[in-house]
Amino acid sequence: MSTSCLSLHRVAYDPEASAFRAEVQYLDITGIRRRIVQVRAPITAEFHRIASGLRDAALTQAT
Repeated sequence: MSTSCLSLHRVAYDPEASAFRAEVQYLDITGIRRRIVQVRAPITAEFHRIASGLRDAALTQAT
């Protein structure tokens, strides 16, 4: 799969799941697609870890 654009929206922390959730929006051959993804991380996790985890989860689910 080729993804030329991916963005994160509505990023929030779910304390019950100890995870960050986000709506991911990306563009593929069929058009703009959206999905909810999550990555487990403590609330004190660094931004890079959260963002890359959410991006990786989105790309894994998109294939």
